[in-house]
Amino acid sequence: MKAWMLDEPGKALALREVPQPQPRRNAVLVRMESVPLLSYTRDYVEGKLGYACPPGPFSPGTNGVGRIVAVGEGVVAFRAGQRVAVNPYLIADETMREPAQALLGLTAISADGGALMADFPHGTLRELAEFPASTVIALDGLDQIDAARLAVLGKFAVPFGGLRRGRLSAGETVAVNGASGYFGSAAVIAALALGASKVVALGRRLEPLQALVEQGRGRVVPVVLTGDVAQDTAAIRAASGGGVDLGFDMVGHATDANATLATLRSLRRGGRLVLMGSMQVDLPITYREMLQNNWELIGQFMYTRADYLALISMVASGQIALDAVELKSYPFAELEAAIDAAGRMSGLQCTVVDGKSQHAWG
Repeated sequence: MKAWMLDEPGKALALREVPQPQPRRNAVLVRMESVPLLSYTRDYVEGKLGYACPPGPFSPGTNGVGRIVAVGEGVVAFRAGQRVAVNPYLIADETMREPAQALLGLTAISADGGALMADFPHGTLRELAEFPASTVIALDGLDQIDAARLAVLGKFAVPFGGLRRGRLSAGETVAVNGASGYFGSAAVIAALALGASKVVALGRRLEPLQALVEQGRGRVVPVVLTGDVAQDTAAIRAASGGGVDLGFDMVGHATDANATLATLRSLRRGGRLVLMGSMQVDLPITYREMLQNNWELIGQFMYTRADYLALISMVASGQIALDAVELKSYPFAELEAAIDAAGRMSGLQCTVVDGKSQHAWG
């Protein structure tokens, strides 16, 4: 079979013929149909992110959609031919206070996550991918949706998990910091679907926020950030009608904390702020502010299995419309061009490597 292989970060990706794997116990073998690319894939491949990558040559790639080809011993519910979403977030199935964690095809998360990466080193950028059964999600009843469109689920899963962790209730007002980004834009759509009465979309430029305003049909209000904390706080409070119930912070590699601080200070008394971004500096918060306002600060990494199942249910019911996202599809053989395109994404866009093209895998 064919697979994109990376000998180690900093070296070139290579399309190679590799042996077809067989699923081990408690694992499934999936024929990949469509794989979404992260915006920072190029930096990852070039070794600029300092991630704890799998040992030796491996196939990168995190999320994806495909069909199960075979199941290993011990797999009970999944079956050959079943359509599934592949999710990279693996937590060791051990009764420990802090079990090992990894994002397969990307990086170890916990200090002991390297063992998980060594056991399952390959991601989704290959014709057939073996994954633990615990990391795939059934897509029964969604055959009417194209695989490339379903691959957009990976864009929604992360913010969906954060919004649920923040206990978003119908009728609340939400502010999304980083709304013009890959995950932040999906957070706006997910917040609307979860019942937010108003979503304040925060970004540095108005143009990428306009598509979100159109999707909101009167429930999305854009705020262009200036970098001045006091000024931006006042603007968010005004746009929200007096204050925000839930702040959702999805900044990408921010080099200052001003936007996050403005989001925090726009909260009503008793408000919550979920942190899911990748800020490169410390967040300076004051003890007195937190105490006097009864604010809750929530750090959230990824999502739970229950979150992903709830997301799929909302897609199946039509409450979340994946066609709000603009898709750019590339053949498997044109991965390099797809990676470049992914690096240029903004807002409600998604770049996928589509196995159904004329250069289909296999």
